[in-house]
Amino acid sequence: MSMMRAAVFEKQGSIKLREVPKPKPGVGEALIRVTLTTICGTDVHIFARRVPGARRIDRRARAGGRG
Repeated sequence: MSMMRAAVFEKQGSIKLREVPKPKPGVGEALIRVTLTTICGTDVHIFARRVPGARRIDRRARAGGRG
């Protein structure tokens, strides 16, 4: 199985860089290689639990969503 690195919310106050399975694109989707990125401001607020619904996020959720 092919792997990739991802920023993972481990628990409140903890983001770790982990090796995770690389997703397989579906019909009409594309998988792109990202060489440089950052965490967006919304992710920072979710990480700090300052947005509605942040407590419902899976404890091992991945940050980001855009390349």
